[in-house]
Amino acid sequence: MALIELSQLQVRFGSKVAVSGADFSVNAGETFSLIGASGCGKSTILRVLAGLNRDWQGSVRLFDNALTPGMRFQGALRRNVQMVFQDPYASLHPNHTLYRTLAEPLQILKEAHIDDKVKTALQQVGLPADALQRYPHQLSGGQRQRVAIARALLLRPQILLLDEPTSALDMSVQAEILNLLNRLKAEHGMTYLLVSHDADVIAHMSDRAAYMTDGVIQRFYDRPALLNGEHRMT
Repeated sequence: MALIELSQLQVRFGSKVAVSGADFSVNAGETFSLIGASGCGKSTILRVLAGLNRDWQGSVRLFDNALTPGMRFQGALRRNVQMVFQDPYASLHPNHTLYRTLAEPLQILKEAHIDDKVKTALQQVGLPADALQRYPHQLSGGQRQRVAIARALLLRPQILLLDEPTSALDMSVQAEILNLLNRLKAEHGMTYLLVSHDADVIAHMSDRAAYMTDGVIQRFYDRPALLNGEHRMT
């Protein structure tokens, strides 16, 4: 079953066409990746699917429901689609403790047992519960990205959008975060849409991938093609 379906998606910023006629689907339980150079339109597609960019044309379906340009995500849709951003230094509020960052979405939704859920989320990403009283500046880049992942997982989304989740991290930390994401995906049965320009990350994470350039999807790769390194030749 396809959880994400795009047909002839087009996104413009003024006279510039950022995405032109994108067509692809993402099946439940798989990791589908978009690969290409910076500025090719990968992250723009993620922002459409996250409801952050509402000015688009074409057809977008999530969970077999058609989206309408301009609509705000609410209710189950908002819970079921979460995003982890590229920069762990910018995605967390500098003046909020980790507890406040993680607890606020649950408080807004009037969830029960918030303290237990927050502690569990932090432990799932390999951080101790006593870190909840720290501020982002007291954490390393890898720890901040773990917190960002924990925040995205708190609402138990079915789809997780990953925008270059390791590109701002040291090489020694990247593998830890990627392996963590793979483990959490298996544990929670999630579907990933991953954006990266790193061929090694794509090969490590993906079931299928698409190569983009200048806002256009040029080619698709299945798992055997990725294992053979065909995506490295583009």
